[in-house]
Amino acid sequence: MSQTGERVRAFIYDRHATTSTVILDIRLDRCRAYAESRGWDIAGTWLDLGDHALGDYRPQFEALCVAMDRAAGPIVCLVDGWNRLTRDASQSSVMRHRIGQAGGHCVTAEGESDAPAEKARGRLCTPH
Repeated sequence: MSQTGERVRAFIYDRHATTSTVILDIRLDRCRAYAESRGWDIAGTWLDLGDHALGDYRPQFEALCVAMDRAAGPIVCLVDGWNRLTRDASQSSVMRHRIGQAGGHCVTAEGESDAPAEKARGRLCTPH
């Protein structure tokens, strides 16, 4: 819950190139459990699969950003780990910037966040 009392909305994102989804399902379960442990609402799940998981153009990531643009209240892009966005540092920077333009920031299921400390204090409140 945010400091204003609004519930945080988590937009879960992942990418997965292989046909076996066992590992993907595990990552998504970790994201859902993390959101639940924080009292966050899950706004949806966006998955770039197959070739889209490996390229620069990610249609589901773009759809997630559009949904974030339209969302009200505190929002986060929740990923299992930083490499779920991409393994390329420059592409990761571009993707995180796009999430910031949509009014959110990225959080991992391990509790890492790319939000500046002052922004995080203003948007999110950690449950005790």
